[in-house]
Amino acid sequence: MNLNHLTDEQFADLLAGHKSDECARVHLESCAACRQELAGMTAAVGDLNFASLRWAEKRAARIETPSVWTLNWHALPGWGATMAAVLIFGVALGAHMQVRNSVEPALQPSHTVSAPSADELAEDNQLMRSIDNELSEQGPQVLAADADASSRATHHRSIREVSN
Repeated sequence: MNLNHLTDEQFADLLAGHKSDECARVHLESCAACRQELAGMTAAVGDLNFASLRWAEKRAARIETPSVWTLNWHALPGWGATMAAVLIFGVALGAHMQVRNSVEPALQPSHTVSAPSADELAEDNQLMRSIDNELSEQGPQVLAADADASSRATHHRSIREVSN
């Protein structure tokens, strides 16, 4: 029987699961004090493992998980370059359209509007008087907005009568 007890390094090797030190295992089988010390250390490591797992679970519950969209947004390799290309294309197209619109009016012939002749004015005035006479002969007119409201009320009344 070995009178010397196991060293801290030997206990650490046993806790880590290393089975290379045969002398330490033989001593452990024969020494109750070292077995008790190893059992205490094993319990302490187990308690630490349990406490750290509980802490990690509580911490994980408070951490907000990013959405799949956010994760995939950054995962696309050429997304930034594609967006830059679309932006540049849009700016170039807008500039092209602006230059084109400013150049085209100068190229197109301008249309001049001439004042109506005295005969055209007389015909237009005669037409307006005839329309005015016809309207005054027909009597009072119903405004379109009033006709719309009354037809809606009649329609709703007829629906109520059918449903009752």
